[in-house]
Amino acid sequence: MPLGLSLWQTSTILLLMFTGGAMANVGRAWLMRMAGQRIVGRLRERTYAASLEQEVEFVEKGEGDVLSRLSVDTSIVGESVTQNLSDGLRAVVMSTVGLGAMFYISPKLTMLMLVVVPPVSLGAVFYGRYLKKLSNQTQEAVGEMTKVASESLSALRTVQAYNAHAQEQGKFHERVNHVLSLAKKEATASALFFGATGWSGNVTLLSLLGYGGTLVSQGQISVGELTSLLLYTLYVGNGLSMLTSFFSSIMRGIGAGTRIFELLDRTPAIPPHKGVAVSAERRGLLKFENIKFEYPSRKGIDILKNFDLEIGVGESVAIVGKSGGGKSSVHSLLLRYYDPVEGKITFDGQDIREFSIESWRNVIGVVPQDPVLFTGTIASNIAYGNKDATREQIEQAAREANCEFVWGMPQGFDTPIGRLSLSGGQRQRLAIARALLKKPALLALDEATSSLDATSEHRVNDAIDKILRNRQTTCLFVAHRLSTIARAERIVVLEEGRIVESGTYHQLISRQDSRFRFLMAAQLNAAAGEKHTYNFEAEERQEPETQAPPP
Repeated sequence: MPLGLSLWQTSTILLLMFTGGAMANVGRAWLMRMAGQRIVGRLRERTYAASLEQEVEFVEKGEGDVLSRLSVDTSIVGESVTQNLSDGLRAVVMSTVGLGAMFYISPKLTMLMLVVVPPVSLGAVFYGRYLKKLSNQTQEAVGEMTKVASESLSALRTVQAYNAHAQEQGKFHERVNHVLSLAKKEATASALFFGATGWSGNVTLLSLLGYGGTLVSQGQISVGELTSLLLYTLYVGNGLSMLTSFFSSIMRGIGAGTRIFELLDRTPAIPPHKGVAVSAERRGLLKFENIKFEYPSRKGIDILKNFDLEIGVGESVAIVGKSGGGKSSVHSLLLRYYDPVEGKITFDGQDIREFSIESWRNVIGVVPQDPVLFTGTIASNIAYGNKDATREQIEQAAREANCEFVWGMPQGFDTPIGRLSLSGGQRQRLAIARALLKKPALLALDEATSSLDATSEHRVNDAIDKILRNRQTTCLFVAHRLSTIARAERIVVLEEGRIVESGTYHQLISRQDSRFRFLMAAQLNAAAGEKHTYNFEAEERQEPETQAPPP
């Protein structure tokens, strides 16, 4: 017994030490777990913020992969740098203290044990590198799996309508099998590595016992010292085993972290924070000058070429043409979801690439073909992106957009809604209200009435008429419906990425060889079942604002 202490005194001191150690272990576990959750939370916030700043095509192309980085990868990194880091430091202390005690008892036997350490360490290095590479591949496979599930679940109505459950399950099954094949490789490598290290540890213990027994028989060490040495060997072995697991986890965390920091460090193709601010009150001429455009994912396929268009302040222009002709791409360029390959777009004489993205999009109101509503109230959806809007401003925008149905809702503007809680016409009018709340200098409408019935179309067109009469907002339509097209002051016909003709509704309809007349005739005759030829001459005698919807 040390210091002449009795057995009970020594046992009491050890009990107090163990109790203190247990309390410290509780504190360590709690602190590291909370630190891990905070790290994961910050990583997720930063990753999400970085995702929102990327160009549209990057996120849409890898939506599931981005979600995987947000959820799975961040959890792996958080676990690696907190709980496993704590266990790794604990293992280092255990191994160091144990080795020191072993050297004190018998340097010969300790050196014998250390012979096995270099091969195990070398194996751990190769195993860690392989695990890092495999972890990266696994996380990418999980991202692809998440993407498939996200696409199917977001389009569940279509999946169920076409009884495509088996097809979607098959696609998901392929992705799951790919993840399992990578997991099998990792399991095989882990089994071989840990099996080898366990075997080497047992061989080392056997060697110590055999050689130590010889030293005991020669009187060089006592049986007590050999027993102590073997106990310390188990203590060191436990520490080295924890270090191996720590190293494996760190390599897995590095593999997942690589994917996260790739996204965090990625520079968006369209930088979000560069450029000068555009005043919300600024008005000016909008010009598309010699635009050539191709989608990054479809290199070499020109969507727009030699595209020139000039729109005056307060003017309304409708772009018409066949599907796939590049009409919606004009809006995408205007909103800077993409930049043109050649040419430029100017506003009030200034290239829009000189403006900051945030301020430029603030002066544009957008009404898409299929408006997206978010979970929340009607008021929060109208005020989306405009958190400082007052209730009076929200209600005024709703009136201007003919959203009279809101006042009939159970809770009015505070009625909770979801993505598909309202009809198509109601969603369109809410989207118009959302756009008008910004008091935009430019209004971009993309097929705003293409999927509406006659009554809803009339209400939406009536809201559009109010905007056009205001003369403060420049309007750019992409439309198929004649009732919407005829409201524009000027119509441009787009074919194969070029403007082939331009003029007012009556000018284009009155020309016998007009491409616009041909497009409208084909559309209207198809709608009428080709039972008769549409009478454009009769149509010309009607005012655009009062004409009936096409048959």
